[in-house]
Amino acid sequence: MSQKRITLICSSFPPEKGAAPGRMYRLAELLVQNGYEVSVLCAMPNYPTGRIFDGYKGKLLIREEINGIKVVRSWLIPTHSSNKLKRLISQLSYIGSLLFLAGRQLVKTKPDIVFVSSPPFVTGYLGCLMAKKRTAAKVILNVSDLWPKTAYELGFLKDGPLYRFLLRKEQQMYRKADAFTTQSEETGRHIRQFFPDAALFLYRNLQPCVPQALLPRPGGKRKIVYAGLLGIAQGVFEIVKAIDFAALDTELHIYGQGHDLQAIQDWISREPARGIVYKGSVAADQVPEVLSRYHAMLIPLTQHLEGAVPSKIFNAIANGLPVLFSGDGEGADIVRQTGTGLVSKAGDFAGLQKNIGVLAGFSTEQYEKIRQQCLACCKETFNKSIQDESFIQFISKI
Repeated sequence: MSQKRITLICSSFPPEKGAAPGRMYRLAELLVQNGYEVSVLCAMPNYPTGRIFDGYKGKLLIREEINGIKVVRSWLIPTHSSNKLKRLISQLSYIGSLLFLAGRQLVKTKPDIVFVSSPPFVTGYLGCLMAKKRTAAKVILNVSDLWPKTAYELGFLKDGPLYRFLLRKEQQMYRKADAFTTQSEETGRHIRQFFPDAALFLYRNLQPCVPQALLPRPGGKRKIVYAGLLGIAQGVFEIVKAIDFAALDTELHIYGQGHDLQAIQDWISREPARGIVYKGSVAADQVPEVLSRYHAMLIPLTQHLEGAVPSKIFNAIANGLPVLFSGDGEGADIVRQTGTGLVSKAGDFAGLQKNIGVLAGFSTEQYEKIRQQCLACCKETFNKSIQDESFIQFISKI
């Protein structure tokens, strides 16, 4: 195969942490390993703190190379506020930056394929538009969440002229794509409602099984970990307030940052005897070793969002950690069908508390059985190597 050029357009990329930047980095790395010349257009790193990282402040454009991946980062006004006006200003600043700064880089690169990630919705829409107007490239649109529908379901948008306008823009964005990738079957079905013949690949955020997953778990009370964004959609603060982990002979250790961090820390300081500990953040290369200290992973969603499957499910499975899933939809179905954890409905704190009690009461044999099911699932049902091979075949035909 002659070397092809592919450009990834996204909002976040390492050194930012989280599912989205991690997925884009692993995708870029996979493409480089398979002979593609890869460039990335993204924003200055700011997620999830809402502040430009040290080393990137005060710059309009920065070019760097990470393990063979050419990265072009452009300016924006960052925020992690829930204030709608502040979020709009931040997105508008990135739109201008993408058009007038990073857009020039897209033309110079002359890619054969442009891979655009949405959300943020404006990045997805504008990325597709730029790719079609400024290049002769094929466009692959990655739809990881169904915006604006998700914004409506979370209450950020109301049914009205703006919402209907954004729904029309969503359809326009889809029409500009030559192919799609999704992280859930629900999202694939949503797209095929409008484009039944669309070339579509289910590209889950899978991870290879890690050697640390085979390590024996520590003795004593069962320790549960939450590692991820501390935001409104996850509802970790509500769980912290509702459940006394110490009374269940367990502990909850929380890693991450986000909108609810301060509230969680304040609550822990007021209620220090409830078995809840905030542990800060951890570097990506240290995650497997950190997770090997725990017995289960808490994965909550405050409500069913069509198309939303938390990447933490696959992280837990790859690390041999049974899942305590609090939520509905495809994520809950995956945990139930694979036998990799216990499921309670979104907002059902009594049900989650019951499941925590079940976990705490597992015998060593019962606990190890579910752990082994996680490891088997990683190797068989959610095998990253098999998915990667299939994806490379998919894009080679675009």
